[in-house]
Amino acid sequence: MNIHQNFTLVSKRSEAIASFRGPLLTFQIVKSIDREHGTLRRWIVFSQGKRSKIVQLLFGKLLWDELNSFEMTIFWHLSEITQERTIYLSLKALALGIPKRLLRKRLESGQIFGFFFITRQQYLSLKGQLHCFFKEEMITLRSAPKYSGYTKHYKDKGSLRPERDNVSEILEPISIVSDEILLKYLTVGEIPLFGGVVASS
Repeated sequence: MNIHQNFTLVSKRSEAIASFRGPLLTFQIVKSIDREHGTLRRWIVFSQGKRSKIVQLLFGKLLWDELNSFEMTIFWHLSEITQERTIYLSLKALALGIPKRLLRKRLESGQIFGFFFITRQQYLSLKGQLHCFFKEEMITLRSAPKYSGYTKHYKDKGSLRPERDNVSEILEPISIVSDEILLKYLTVGEIPLFGGVVASS
């Protein structure tokens, strides 16, 4: 059993299950997929907190502290780092050399633009409450059916989705502020909006 502060790496499920009292949440984080050999490596996570809490803890520690090697490995394998705009653009800003202190300040004042911010108190609270067990395993993937060369038309009976109508596309929410503009705000401190410029306080 290897312990990394909030995260413990175990070799057996029983080691994790025996350590908890009350409801236990289980989910997976994919580590790698080998299509050629049909295998998938993943971590099975045992926790009393949701997956979103792990994401918040790791992102909060990135902002306020330093991730250790195991935490960094887990963090880079989370799909949320590219799916969640705040995390993705924050990583780009850090890669461009923006100091964490300045990034924290701009995330806090930039919540009006849709950024979320984890305060130091929130980070310390998560750090004190959340503990997770990780069991690494490899599974064999099911072989995919061979491509027959035939594709159903949407008018044929089947499960393919119908063509989208123009009305539904108009009603869908759109992103008013682009990622490029938001990244500029995180790195430069200014954002062009409504014909003017909004500066970070």
